Amino acid sequence: MMHQTKRWFAILIGVVALCGAMTTGAHSDNVLGITVTPGKFEAAMPPGSTYNVPITVTNTSFASTHILTSLADFGLSANGDYQFGKVGTRPYSVLKWAAIKPREFDIPANANQQVQLSLAVPSEQGLNGEYAGVIFFQTRPQRGNRGVFFSARVATKLYVTISGTEKIDGAITKMTSVKAPGGQSFRVTFKDTGNTHVYCRGQLTVQKDGAVVYQVSLADNNLVERGGERVFQALGKTLKPGTYQATATMDYGGRTETGGQINFDVH
Repeated sequence: MMHQTKRWFAILIGVVALCGAMTTGAHSDNVLGITVTPGKFEAAMPPGSTYNVPITVTNTSFASTHILTSLADFGLSANGDYQFGKVGTRPYSVLKWAAIKPREFDIPANANQQVQLSLAVPSEQGLNGEYAGVIFFQTRPQRGNRGVFFSARVATKLYVTISGTEKIDGAITKMTSVKAPGGQSFRVTFKDTGNTHVYCRGQLTVQKDGAVVYQVSLADNNLVERGGERVFQALGKTLKPGTYQATATMDYGGRTETGGQINFDVH
């Protein structure tokens, strides 16, 4: 049995970017290879503005391929898995303001195709923070050996922030500790309480009678989307019977870190 008491606290501390790509598997002999640039697009736009985003899809395979384009909203589950849905199913969908052409096309071997994405932010009050979405480019399924069909898919991830309205904030909302095989298990829940996505780095310190017993890493540049929660887990060393205090701190890129504490008993 473990008894826990909780105390939350804050500790003072002190956009346009392109990077990365989400991909799913392609045929191992490069028959279906495609890439996309940019893999990630971020921009700040005022209400009533428009922006054209040039996207390049490259066929790196040895044969012409047919590409189908689709748009989706996305989020992350508490354990960090991507979740996709139809455009407009999430409250901060940037693709409600998007048009893309062409939506379907052929690319010769070792050639490029330019795709034009147009974003038109409406002129209305109440828009704030960050809006997101993802564009998938997928090859038409092709038959491989033994009747297996293969398809490749790449994506451009979009973040558009309404100029001057971004707010970076977050909080540790829950902590637990239980005995586990091989040590003491800790779970720390972080919630993004701002209006943009953030990346978290954190650590957990275990103390007994004011002395540090050990420290473990909680997160290392882990993504949390706008309005989302992420559960970070850590396995610490086995503890002798007694009363302990666990302190978690999380740097998410805001003016302050966020932290949490629990007292727990080990029997």
